[in-house]
Amino acid sequence: MNAARRRSVAIGAALVAVVLAGCTKSIDEIIMNPSDKDEVIAKLLADDVAKRDIMSKLAAKDDTKKEMAETLLGDTSIKALAVDKMAADANQRTPLIQKLLADAAGRAQIEAALLADEASRKELQDALKTPLPKKK
Repeated sequence: MNAARRRSVAIGAALVAVVLAGCTKSIDEIIMNPSDKDEVIAKLLADDVAKRDIMSKLAAKDDTKKEMAETLLGDTSIKALAVDKMAADANQRTPLIQKLLADAAGRAQIEAALLADEASRKELQDALKTPLPKKK
């Protein structure tokens, strides 16, 4: 009788394990379900270590960095921050100014801004009075 009881308990436990195993979702199922995916992402981003891991993995490859940059630059506040950072960096300032001057519209806006400000206008006039340095 004990053997029969043990067998039935073992079979019952096996059936419960099979049923519970069938209830779990695979990663693919979680990814395909938008609400589950959003929940997983929210939980990962709430954890600082996981957030740093995600950011470092996204920044590890050039193509994902560019994709992330394009996404971020769609936000106006991020664009302003990026321009501020580039203008503050001495290595980036000259290439930024050259890009603006290469574009006719950008050059016109720079000229208009320089001429509209009285202090800048005076500096510009004084600079134009001095001869250009000789090219070597």
